[in-house]
Amino acid sequence: MRGDVDLIGWEGDWLCFVEVKTRTVRDMTPAESAVDKDKQEMLRRLARAYLRAFPEEKRRQIPVRFDVVSVYLLESGAEFEVFRGAFQWR
Repeated sequence: MRGDVDLIGWEGDWLCFVEVKTRTVRDMTPAESAVDKDKQEMLRRLARAYLRAFPEEKRRQIPVRFDVVSVYLLESGAEFEVFRGAFQWR
């Protein structure tokens, strides 16, 4: 299976799959917009593959969230925006 997930971690009971997008300027197109439908579908496929490592009865009980983090490395310093639940399973 091809693709990558930037971060996988727990926030409370939630298993979070996180995509990080970094830019050096703020322009008309925000960093988070780079997580398009194709990238979302790839992250969903990778999340399903990752979840297969859990026993089936536990897997069904794990709440999953897809987050996006936009990072802007500006002359004035780094800025971050976190979009929890940026998209759903479908």
